[in-house]
Amino acid sequence: ENKLDFDDFLLTKVIQLKEILNERIGCIISGPSCSGKSVIWAMLRASTMKAGTTVKIEVLSPKAMAKEDLLGGLDRDTREWKDGVLISAARNAATSDSKYWIVCDGDIDPEWVEGLNSVLDDNKILTLPNGERITLGDNVNFIFETHDLSYVSPATISRVGMLHINEEMDA
Repeated sequence: ENKLDFDDFLLTKVIQLKEILNERIGCIISGPSCSGKSVIWAMLRASTMKAGTTVKIEVLSPKAMAKEDLLGGLDRDTREWKDGVLISAARNAATSDSKYWIVCDGDIDPEWVEGLNSVLDDNKILTLPNGERITLGDNVNFIFETHDLSYVSPATISRVGMLHINEEMDA
């Protein structure tokens, strides 16, 4: 259907991702560029949907925007909270009955990912800087797609599942 060569390596990684997402709200898929990170979650989504379960998806590039545009912040004049793109996606996910994946594609920067540590815990509650709390259900997952784990804190790594793609295995 997707005109991809399907092999045991890809199948294994798709199954591993499914198992991780069943157990954890968050997963980091790490590996070099063009190693198939996006293909793995896209194939899992396609197979899940073929089995009759809708999977809504929002793909974000966190490093392509300012932290306030991503997470939100207080308007300096009105002192009202304004949601960022990621928080807006979390609100959409919280009210959805379908499976909902929020995919963050690119480098993981502690500046923004540390704000997600509360939702990556088992309680799945996103605590905003304004004190508001958004509870996410078992239907919601965060997928972080990156090539490098250098700047990810141990606090974040301990809260997510890990799926690594070796350079030697992607050929």
